[in-house]
Amino acid sequence: MSEVVRKYELIYIHPGNLPSEDVEQVDEILNGTLEKLEGELLHREDWGVRALAYPVRKFAEGRYILVRIACPAECLKEIERRFKINESVIKFLSIRLADDFVQEEIPDPAVETAEGEEVSAEASEESSEKAPEEAPEESSEESPVAETETPEAVVETVAAEVSSTEVEAGAAEDESEDEKPGEE
Repeated sequence: MSEVVRKYELIYIHPGNLPSEDVEQVDEILNGTLEKLEGELLHREDWGVRALAYPVRKFAEGRYILVRIACPAECLKEIERRFKINESVIKFLSIRLADDFVQEEIPDPAVETAEGEEVSAEASEESSEKAPEEAPEESSEESPVAETETPEAVVETVAAEVSSTEVEAGAAEDESEDEKPGEE
């Protein structure tokens, strides 16, 4: 009888100062276990070295690695067992994903241009590399985007709105005091 293959997301943390050879060794342990126990690596993402929220095993920084795998529960237990005894992994967490989980491709982050248009990061790099004579000329028409106000003007506008609101609220309170219930 074949075991049910489920999808899992596994994040583990290496010490921040760990050499890349040791990181690769942990990857080999993970891949070897997946091969041996009929699992499959779906996705791997290295988030780099980040500061930890609190010291873990006296480390202030850690390298975060995120992997998504498809494997039987026995395979996941073996991976977790190996992570527990491996000094190169200071912390890990595994989560079972929904059965209908589909790995989506993440598009390039969009960069907003001065004209308010969104352009992919690659296109913005290409446009910044253009020669000045190739750059489009500014049109004499007014832009639909309003000019930004100075911070002082914004503060004055907000202060005027607040004071007018307070005056209206004060007038409403005066009216309510005049009409006290029970007095005729």
